[in-house]
Amino acid sequence: MKIIKKQFKLIALILCMLILFQGCTVYKSVPISLEQAVKNESKVRVKTKSNEKFKFNRIGEEDGNFYGVKKTNNVEVKTLLDEEYINTINEKDKTLSTVLSIGIPLVIIGVLGAIVIDTSLGSYGFL
Repeated sequence: MKIIKKQFKLIALILCMLILFQGCTVYKSVPISLEQAVKNESKVRVKTKSNEKFKFNRIGEEDGNFYGVKKTNNVEVKTLLDEEYINTINEKDKTLSTVLSIGIPLVIIGVLGAIVIDTSLGSYGFL
């Protein structure tokens, strides 16, 4: 019975870790310009010169002004971006984000499966 309780605690811990890693977003290390960000229409992280970080779904341009667009509650909220205060703009790395979102949980599930199999076989005297 103690072995089963330990396995349940381990399973609960690993499931919590899966939930935490599921929403990870990785950004490219090479910064891009505002014009490139508008053209690419991808998720971006904007760092200001005062070390503040803002995440936007995309960057748009209207009347020569750049706006960070974020969607909350199905409403697009536009934030005016001043080029003077922007330090860097990093674009989302879609490939690496997908690989990490799928790869890390698969590795965790594999390790969990190996531990459960090892524990259950070891308790019956097979190993």
